[in-house]
Amino acid sequence: MKQSDKLLKATLKSLLNERLSYAEEQSLKDEGFVLKKPTRKAAVMIALYKKAASGDLSAIKELRSIVSDRADDAPTSSGAVMIIDDFEHKAL
Repeated sequence: MKQSDKLLKATLKSLLNERLSYAEEQSLKDEGFVLKKPTRKAAVMIALYKKAASGDLSAIKELRSIVSDRADDAPTSSGAVMIIDDFEHKAL
């Protein structure tokens, strides 16, 4: 990997691991999401989930790829991936 790619990856990891501001955390709580570790990565995952739940095909594919990446680390299972729309729809 090129040096600039490594730097970019390290910077992005650092940014995603930052804690959310109180206002951002409160906004997610108001929407019904209670987070143990309120990081930017968690906020990005919630936003991606919302888009997938609304039917955005690219978001669904991205979530499936993330889930399958995680499954590679865990013991294999034969279960199918199912996205459940379990939050109230609000105007964005």
